[in-house]
Amino acid sequence: MRLPLIAAALAPLPAFAEPPQVVTDIAPVHSLVSQVMAGVGEPELLLQGGADPHSVTLKPSQARMLERAQLVIWVGEDLAPWLARAIGGLARAETIALLEHPATSLRDFDGSDAALEEEDGHPDDDREHADEGEEDHEAGQDSEAHDHEGTDPHAWLSPDNARAWLGAVAEELAARDPENAETYFANAQAAIVDVTQMDAAISARLEPHAGAEIVTFHDAFGYFAATYGIDILGSVQPGDASAPSAAALSALKDLVDDHGVTCAFSEPGSDPGLLEAIETGAGLRTGVLDPMGSTLTPGPELYGELMTGVATVIDTCLTEG
Repeated sequence: MRLPLIAAALAPLPAFAEPPQVVTDIAPVHSLVSQVMAGVGEPELLLQGGADPHSVTLKPSQARMLERAQLVIWVGEDLAPWLARAIGGLARAETIALLEHPATSLRDFDGSDAALEEEDGHPDDDREHADEGEEDHEAGQDSEAHDHEGTDPHAWLSPDNARAWLGAVAEELAARDPENAETYFANAQAAIVDVTQMDAAISARLEPHAGAEIVTFHDAFGYFAATYGIDILGSVQPGDASAPSAAALSALKDLVDDHGVTCAFSEPGSDPGLLEAIETGAGLRTGVLDPMGSTLTPGPELYGELMTGVATVIDTCLTEG
């Protein structure tokens, strides 16, 4: 069951005496929100480093972060179903699920346009809080694998969505903190200009590789590939918590051989042996793509570094051929 785009959307928005305490879910969203809030406040980042956003067990410190939040800005339930349950059980904040924002352009994993259906209702309000003295907070636990079908939640890898989110976040913050509205809007406009310049630079860099086929470790780069004309022939891992079968690896290896694919990409912390399993006699050049910016320092600069880094790795591998 989805949370509404903004909790209590029909009620008047509260005006905070100080900038709202904002919590974001993942580093790319944190980076965009940080740019909008520059000079006013700093959002908190719930998931640090290489934490898998699809399946998390909250630590007490993360649970407390949600409990004191006034506004939670997150990608949405399609990326983090555990967070939907945690917000319902812990947070008293208003929430903005970016995948549900009308300005967001969505795609399905099959490459078609997607539309999220809004559902009425709320998560159970009577979920009991787990004991904060425990090592982990079970309210956030999600043991189900995130299978790659339906809506692709990796929408931050589209520069169009980044621009849309910057404007949307500025509007939401300005409504809650009108004293700083001018700063939010000015920051968002400056960040949109930066994303547009980044987008143009990446387009110029990858234009010579238009139509090139690559293999990724898991199906996280559809938005990026669609934007810049790269064709993802297949992915090694069928889901974010699913190991590929021997038959699936064999079929992917045949595809790599038949199409003459020269570049395959792992991710930070992934098993390099899985790429070796699809290697053909001609060999594959490999690189590491980081969809979450897990190896980068969180902050305003991370989003640009993440996108440029993905482009650089792809360009370097394809150019070597």
